[in-house]
Amino acid sequence: MRKNLFFFIFIFNFTFFIFHFSIAGAIEVGGHITEDTTWSPDNNPYILIDNIYVDEGVTLTILPGTEIKITGASCTNWQEFDQSFWFQNGNNDAKMFWVDGRIIAEATEQDSIIFTRMQDDPDFYWGNIYITEQAEMCRFKCCKIEYSVGIGISVGDVAKGAISIYNGEGLIINCLFNNNGTGLVTRGSLVKSLEISGSIFSFDNNINDYVEDIWAEGHIGLITPAEGFKPALLANNEFINDRCITAGSVYYVDNQNTNCIELDTGFDDEISYFYSNEFSNCDTGIDGRNESYLFIKNNRFIGGSHGVDIDYAYVEISDNYFEGCVLVAYHSYLSKIINNNFINSSGTAITGNVSVITNNIISNYNRGLSGRGEELFSNNIFVDNNYIFSSVTDNHIIENNIFISNDELYMNFLYGNPIFRNCILDFELPPECIDGGGNIWVDSLQAQTLFEDIQNGDFHLIESSLAIDAGFDTTGYYYPFDMDYNHRVWDGDNNGTSIIDIGPYEYNSPSFGGIEGFTYNPSTGEPVDYVLIKINNEPGEFTFSDSLGNFQYKLPAGIYDVYAERVFYDDAILYEIEVNDGQFTQIQIPMFETVDVEDYEIPKSEFLISNLTSFPNPFNPTTTISFSIPEDVYVKITIYNIKGQKVRELPIVTPSPSHTLSVTWDGTDSNNKPVSSGIYFYKISSGNESVMKKMLLLK
Repeated sequence: MRKNLFFFIFIFNFTFFIFHFSIAGAIEVGGHITEDTTWSPDNNPYILIDNIYVDEGVTLTILPGTEIKITGASCTNWQEFDQSFWFQNGNNDAKMFWVDGRIIAEATEQDSIIFTRMQDDPDFYWGNIYITEQAEMCRFKCCKIEYSVGIGISVGDVAKGAISIYNGEGLIINCLFNNNGTGLVTRGSLVKSLEISGSIFSFDNNINDYVEDIWAEGHIGLITPAEGFKPALLANNEFINDRCITAGSVYYVDNQNTNCIELDTGFDDEISYFYSNEFSNCDTGIDGRNESYLFIKNNRFIGGSHGVDIDYAYVEISDNYFEGCVLVAYHSYLSKIINNNFINSSGTAITGNVSVITNNIISNYNRGLSGRGEELFSNNIFVDNNYIFSSVTDNHIIENNIFISNDELYMNFLYGNPIFRNCILDFELPPECIDGGGNIWVDSLQAQTLFEDIQNGDFHLIESSLAIDAGFDTTGYYYPFDMDYNHRVWDGDNNGTSIIDIGPYEYNSPSFGGIEGFTYNPSTGEPVDYVLIKINNEPGEFTFSDSLGNFQYKLPAGIYDVYAERVFYDDAILYEIEVNDGQFTQIQIPMFETVDVEDYEIPKSEFLISNLTSFPNPFNPTTTISFSIPEDVYVKITIYNIKGQKVRELPIVTPSPSHTLSVTWDGTDSNNKPVSSGIYFYKISSGNESVMKKMLLLK
């Protein structure tokens, strides 16, 4: 055994790689890795006594259960950092991984891979895993990474983050980042293909004050995606203490955020999605800036200060729950605040002049609203607040709202002559306010008879409620849904006339139908989690599939195109999906994995394929697929069944002078056997572009 080890020492010395036993029996490593190498738990622990360089074209594979201890240095002041954490021709005291090739460190929950400091001293930290711009995509799964602070690479360039990604690519799954200066940072190249999921980022009391005050810049720092690439996907992670995320553009789904400073996002013209996250006791949950576009849906903001703080950004905030915190939207005039529930805070529930404020519940705040809905302020309920408004201004139209059990109408000033129409109130309007008609005045006893359970915050209307069919009804102007996504304008009193109800709920109206189904990989049959699903490619009309690939989205009756996208997968489109009232149309969305995630390319923004149809549809037994393409484009046509299994690949089609082509499918599979009745998908592919539609075979 020792002869073999000394043999390896001899070989690696020629490649400037140190690999030998220390006195304690551990393996000491350092230097350049010049050929594919595997580290195994059989040799635990590996001790980095010098920097490890994974050379270009080389893969370092680290097996489950491997423990790696990296030589650290004291980090308690600027002088120590300058001396020990700057890369000066490899003389940095705190050691690091310098990756020009790639690292594959994939473990299991039972046998994780550990990256930690060698010294058991609270003032010592190691450098980091520095992935250079020329590196290939690295993968980390079930790794524990702790006590890293970063390395100064050159003047003005500090590679922060336990993992510092300069090539814009990475797959980080089910990892634990604990007590690092910063968990993960992208630098250099813009984000290309990056997923961080199922991981925990935390600080506890075992981090020294200098690192916490100076180098703890947050759990994750991301920059904007490269042109043509999707934002990074952050899903099902847990962020505990410190600053949460700094990101230009991100898909942020199903994350838990506890005692964090803020999730800071937004660069010019970038789009971010926040869906089904929980923010607990965060100073600021989501902080958006710089003329970005933010879509915030179905999140919970509990405690802390600002649930959402927006300035100079466009934002749509819908279906969220705010408890003990506030929403601020400065200089966001075109934004929309819809279907949210605000409860219990000493602050102001909503601050800012925006375009639309509708279908919201605001209760037990000091002030309900400081600002207004410029285009639409309707169907909200304000109950048990100290003040309904901070100030009431101009000739603002306030319609179909319910104001009961509040102490005062406004706190500061009343400017101009605001118009109240078709509202329910338990106070007299001041002389400056205009009674626009249709208002209903109630006393405290009558207020109890409006709702299902006012004491416990259930503001659904009861039969014979004064709010039924009592609103100001301009049907085409209102959003077509109430807070439950039931039909917004309905004949609640059965008198033959449909009029909108006052407040956020429509009495006795039927529910929308919609789409529901799952997203999956047709090659493996496995579900694909956290897929962004957009209706008619509208960014505000969206949901995400969950961790099992399931999704549901309510829609009015109609015909819709469904778009799906996710990092590491090709975009998918299902055309002409029919939705009927009260019914959910079942669809399955096949997500085709990118052939090579390390050479990932996004389809062109302008489709080369156009006028795609099949006729007849439904068909039996043949249908003709026709489409238009430029003359220098070659296409492939593939038929899939509803499970995403490939049924047949039709011959490659070359362009014709007219640029319009048609191909006939005779309803047979690749073995020329007739297929059964059902839904089939035909996918037209050309280069990096693909378009998919469905057809129905009826026998």
